Amino acid sequence: MSRTFGIIVSVINAATDKVVTTVPVGVNPQAFGIFIQRPLGFAGTPGIANCYGKSVSALTSQYHGLNAAATALGYSSAKALQNTILAFCGA
Repeated sequence: MSRTFGIIVSVINAATDKVVTTVPVGVNPQAFGIFIQRPLGFAGTPGIANCYGKSVSALTSQYHGLNAAATALGYSSAKALQNTILAFCGA
């Protein structure tokens, strides 16, 4: 009898080099690699329909506009930030 174990991805705090949590991604994940997210993170959850809108709304509220959020987070433009959120959300 053979068992198939899922793959688990570790989320590591780069400042402390400690594992924060682990995320099960199944037996055949769609992507693999090192993903570094800006310290703020995004409010949405990848794979959930409102991921993009929730993330943009949270950033807009916190930084009083998407342009200000982009500047504060080191993006070259609001469009670059939006593209990153789209990629994060899996859109």
